[in-house]
Amino acid sequence: MWLFISRSPIMMLPLHLGRQKVYSRFLVTSKLLQETQLHSHSLSCHRNSGVRWVYSAAYAVTPRSVLLCTVGQYRLGVLLLPARTSVSGPQLPPLPSTEELVRKHGCLRRAFKSRIKNKYILDPALAAVVVDHLGDLSENKQWIFELNPGPGVVTRELLAAGASRILILENDRLFLPYSMALAKHVRDRVYVKYADFFRIDPMGDGVIKQPAISSVELFNKIQPAHWKEEVVVRVVGMLSQEKEKTHLRHLCYRILERSSLFEYGRMELNLFITEKVYNMITAPPGVDLVIYESTSILCQACFDIQLLLKEPNSRFLPVQVKGQTTYKHKANAERFVNDHMCLVRLTPKVALFDQGLTPQNGSQFIFLVRQLMAKPRAKLTDRMEIWVPGSLNILSDLGLRPDMRAGDLSPAQFMKLFLLLLKSGSFHNTWWEDEAYEQIHSINNRAA
Repeated sequence: MWLFISRSPIMMLPLHLGRQKVYSRFLVTSKLLQETQLHSHSLSCHRNSGVRWVYSAAYAVTPRSVLLCTVGQYRLGVLLLPARTSVSGPQLPPLPSTEELVRKHGCLRRAFKSRIKNKYILDPALAAVVVDHLGDLSENKQWIFELNPGPGVVTRELLAAGASRILILENDRLFLPYSMALAKHVRDRVYVKYADFFRIDPMGDGVIKQPAISSVELFNKIQPAHWKEEVVVRVVGMLSQEKEKTHLRHLCYRILERSSLFEYGRMELNLFITEKVYNMITAPPGVDLVIYESTSILCQACFDIQLLLKEPNSRFLPVQVKGQTTYKHKANAERFVNDHMCLVRLTPKVALFDQGLTPQNGSQFIFLVRQLMAKPRAKLTDRMEIWVPGSLNILSDLGLRPDMRAGDLSPAQFMKLFLLLLKSGSFHNTWWEDEAYEQIHSINNRAA
């Protein structure tokens, strides 16, 4: 099989397999295969230079097709992405170059973290990889909510992958014309709303002002589903750079109360988050109690968390300007490393409400976690006796050591402790029940 390579980041390539000529989408970023690890390695081939390749459809590291060849002492592998279908109908409006977009829009230029509200993908190669991780969209007719696409590079890849129902939620009026122009060319496949996904159903009375939006308006074309059925919506985009942890906690509150978005069923969230926040939501118990906090427990209790992709910050715009952050201890510098953006899939757990947790007592579980993790190094027995006298028997029933700290409990142990306290009637008609309800709803008000 002979292959001709171009410098274009994405292209259609003719692959000669025997007598068949197969066209496949090609990402010009090769992988250096050493032992069982994949390492990034730039591909340096001149235009129209022939290279003898060996085709391998099943490689242990990745389920996708890989082209392998031997160059010197290395084996080079190039990942083949599924072929994309072109969008039928009128030609899509041309997309300005990255340089032109940066020159036109100041929000895409380099900035300090405090000035960054949203980050955007302007690299078509990166957009193709992101969409590839979503699976086959041509056969899947679920709605896709795309958050803040900016100029629409990822939107075009979603359309090319066969997505038939895309709802764009853009919270920046600056980029609305790009999405509106795209929707005009692909009618009935792309819909656009000036809305902020993280300000859906704000608490309080009065008229909802944009970009806040009501979930009733958002889901008027979507049929609700039972919690155990397939996800009704797939969300793709960036977690807003403002108050990342607050937004994640807010999503957990809505799941545990089955309110707002999650009244309609489960939603699959495919979000880019900072490396620091990803390390926080996946932190193990009892190891580093600075990183392992209440948000870690709530996220691990509510979601199945899967890391799909990890890319340097330099591949997103605006590029963050690093400040002169100094740490007193070297361990803190390693602990708060934040050089990458992580594409994470957050899927609400199917069995979340099987063991006794309900939307009515979800706020009490949140309150328990937040109260115990307010002092994660305090002895669990001391904290519990203050709030729930006589709870030592419950702790012993769980097999917890007397010297255990609150931060040593895993999310599953927090859930078991809560359900035992609930079964014993420790919460019923106490200040705990009333305080839990009031505090969680005041937090929802601030998050909205």
